[in-house]
Amino acid sequence: MLVRNWVFVATLVGGVVGASAVEARKGRLGESGGKAMTAEEAIADAETALDNGRVGDALDHSEKLQKTRGLNKEQVKRVELILARCGLVTGKYDQSEKILGKLHKATPDDVRLTEWYARALDGLGKADQALGLLAELASKDALADGDSYWALAQIERAKGQEKQALSHAELALKKPIVLQSDELDKEIHKFIDELSTSKKK
Repeated sequence: MLVRNWVFVATLVGGVVGASAVEARKGRLGESGGKAMTAEEAIADAETALDNGRVGDALDHSEKLQKTRGLNKEQVKRVELILARCGLVTGKYDQSEKILGKLHKATPDDVRLTEWYARALDGLGKADQALGLLAELASKDALADGDSYWALAQIERAKGQEKQALSHAELALKKPIVLQSDELDKEIHKFIDELSTSKKK
């Protein structure tokens, strides 16, 4: 009887472990809102979170996705891009620059990758490289983020290009900024006021 119970328990536990392994292969991640997410759902949610300024959610997903096994090539690329975008917000520019540099080299015509890559370069103090990329995109009105216009305006001001800096700082306020805050808004307005005042002199 004891042996039969032990066999039953072992079979039951084995079945649970086996089911867990199958779920892991399917890419199931931790609970989110009471429901397990597949890796694909988590990747999509992290991308949407970054697009909508929910950086905390994107960071949470990125940590879990880094540990996920069995992702296909496209999913791995998307997870790397999520990590790189999170790095732009958290100041991990070296990590972002490595990932975005590799992706930019593979697809140099991808405007969004170029924009993010330029911001990573700027974060690492490579202002000349960043300026070239950001200015080219701005001339085509191809920058999607206010963060990018703001980075460009600051570089231009440091280079003595005040007219362009003023124009791009104003555009920064019209585009979405990932970590929008009252302090940043005041900083950009102060920047614009200073450039407007020096322009009048």
